[in-house]
Amino acid sequence: MASIFRYVLLVVGGFTAGLVLAAPSVDTYPLADGLLPGPVFTSDVAAAAAGALTALAVATSIRRRVLAAALVGAMAVAVVALPGGWRFDVYVATIGAGLLLGALVVLGAEKLHTALAGAVVAGLLTAEPLAQFRELDSAPQRYASYLAASVQPVNAVWLPLAIVAAVAAGVVALTAANDTAPVARARGREVAIGIGVPILGVGLYWSFHHALFALDDLGEGRWLWGLVAVPVLIAAALWLRGRTGTVLLAATAMVVAVGGAVSWSPAAWPALLIGPVLVAVGVWLGRRRPMPLIGVGLLALAAAAGIFDRPPGDNANFAATVLVVPFAAAYTIVASLPSTAPVTVTSLTLPAVLALPLLAQFGWTAYTPLTDDPAGWSPSAWAWSSVGASTGAVLACGAAMAWLRYRRASEDAGT
Repeated sequence: MASIFRYVLLVVGGFTAGLVLAAPSVDTYPLADGLLPGPVFTSDVAAAAAGALTALAVATSIRRRVLAAALVGAMAVAVVALPGGWRFDVYVATIGAGLLLGALVVLGAEKLHTALAGAVVAGLLTAEPLAQFRELDSAPQRYASYLAASVQPVNAVWLPLAIVAAVAAGVVALTAANDTAPVARARGREVAIGIGVPILGVGLYWSFHHALFALDDLGEGRWLWGLVAVPVLIAAALWLRGRTGTVLLAATAMVVAVGGAVSWSPAAWPALLIGPVLVAVGVWLGRRRPMPLIGVGLLALAAAAGIFDRPPGDNANFAATVLVVPFAAAYTIVASLPSTAPVTVTSLTLPAVLALPLLAQFGWTAYTPLTDDPAGWSPSAWAWSSVGASTGAVLACGAAMAWLRYRRASEDAGT
């Protein structure tokens, strides 16, 4: 029975952590403050960075009472999901998700990491469509920003998931022989990268936010600094020992592909199951036939589909977002495992920490892309540039993966 509840804990807990980290401000206090002054620190990216650092701390330092950390994290998410709200609850939610995720990475063996990784990917990719569906499904929610904190509604998704995760953690703690996880000590490089990635995400978000409100005289602007993240992450993956950085490259490819994807709003709740089902298929196939370069190729195709940004070709982009990205992301990440606990945590939290486009073009409304071309498939020079950069970045991650495999083969031949 303990093994069954362990799987339940990994799957439900991982899915919960992914949901919370990807969209921590859903149904939380709308006027929440950040831990530091300024609008950047009230953002989802900053809150996700706090959760990522918490998960890293758990993965690198906790070897005993692992289930206690998972239980505390699930309870923190459940408390935030209850009706009402208070300042800083966005950070409470992400820190709770970080505690939960870090404990699960330590708790899961190498075989169990595949289930955990798939659950987290499913949560990350389901968070935005779920938020869109809930907003459209209940019209009064559009006025949630004007409600007092005491009357904020219950988060009907977070609460049951967090309760199930907490119950599963409690049952495993009561039935398991011990609560000690035999995980190797983290290396300095892994910890340095785990700390640096969230800082990089917050810094890029600050740059993006500053660019939005520093438009030129014509009310137009472009932001290109997101390109910095790709070579930095590739260099970080190559800096790690052996092939442990492969999963970081897989997560980077996922971030780039998702950043260029279109957002979509399901018309009915069964449509929300499409992503998790495709993720499950990707996890199964990635475990049976681990060839991460194939997954990178699929992610590159999904990124290239962004060139179809207007009718009638935008259906291809939509299909790539809904059908290709979930399968390819899960397959690539699972096929890149195993890795060490700190690198796994950093990789799984990367899509939430770097929830930014590589390139952005915006007008006087600050958030509305410029669409001066007529309807029909006639991509502008900017569309070609941005899609080309995204596709090239994904392919660069694949090239780095191939180099890591070659380097490992050379090291094995030398020994």
